Amino acid sequence: MKKSAQIANFNVVFGEDELPMLDCFDTIVIPALRAGIVKKKDENEFLFKDIDIYKNKNNYVLTGKIVKKTILEIKTDLNESGELVEKDEKHSAAPYSSFAINLLNHRMIFLPNQKGSPSLANFRTTIKYVFDRYIKSVNSDENEKKLEYAVVNIVGIPNLKSMKEVLTDVEKVNCLTLRFYPLNGDKDYTEAFGILSNNARKDLGCKTGSITFNSPTFFDGIKTILAQAAGTIKPILNVVTKDKRKAKLTDDELSVKYAMDIDDGEDIGSETQELVTATSQIEELIVTNEAHQEIYNRNEDKIRSISESR
Repeated sequence: MKKSAQIANFNVVFGEDELPMLDCFDTIVIPALRAGIVKKKDENEFLFKDIDIYKNKNNYVLTGKIVKKTILEIKTDLNESGELVEKDEKHSAAPYSSFAINLLNHRMIFLPNQKGSPSLANFRTTIKYVFDRYIKSVNSDENEKKLEYAVVNIVGIPNLKSMKEVLTDVEKVNCLTLRFYPLNGDKDYTEAFGILSNNARKDLGCKTGSITFNSPTFFDGIKTILAQAAGTIKPILNVVTKDKRKAKLTDDELSVKYAMDIDDGEDIGSETQELVTATSQIEELIVTNEAHQEIYNRNEDKIRSISESR
């Protein structure tokens, strides 16, 4: 069965000094994800399960599942004669999505298991909530060393093909907004963006910033900038479609969708291994630089220790 996976940049830093995620991997990331913290929204509960560390061909990969505990209500159904009949049934369900994060470059693949599974947006807000709750809990203990706060930006990664598919139905772009945030070892798209996203942001004491381009007409230029930025900026396009509807396109709509052939009868562990393998094969998941390597090298021993302790 074909399932659609999404590619994203799992960009997380900690504290005023914007410490890379791996510097806090053993003190915040792993213990928070394994703490069993539940985020409640409406009648749903979101939590992380099966947090583990594997290795692809070259480096370690963080894997797990985000689960949505929910209640399905059935008020009507069709009987054997095809007639609409009333019902009053409730069924417990727990659809999930799997993820694998390449710890060398913090690029991730996110795979919903079924209709109703948690989305990347659910993942983003739940990660932030879990980190914040865990950090607050530890910091409330006077005997514990204080943990740094989390700055979470999980952004879908587009490429030229994915954007071409989405922009096919767009007639006009009213504005393009690029939002900047603290980067975790990534390089900025251009020197100009570097000044805006790092130098100016830090000089002004901001964790985030943005720049807006009004009525851009060169769609190829939009595609090139966003593809080369590769998830290091968060785009928002306010557009008018060819059937005259106004719409907002974000990284969730523009990001790469990767088709995976997953057997429904396959055990969950095999599915996880396929995601781990993908982190060393898909182009958008293997991009790296010297800063990534340096951060990874100085933290590899702690990652190995956690991996071997499972």
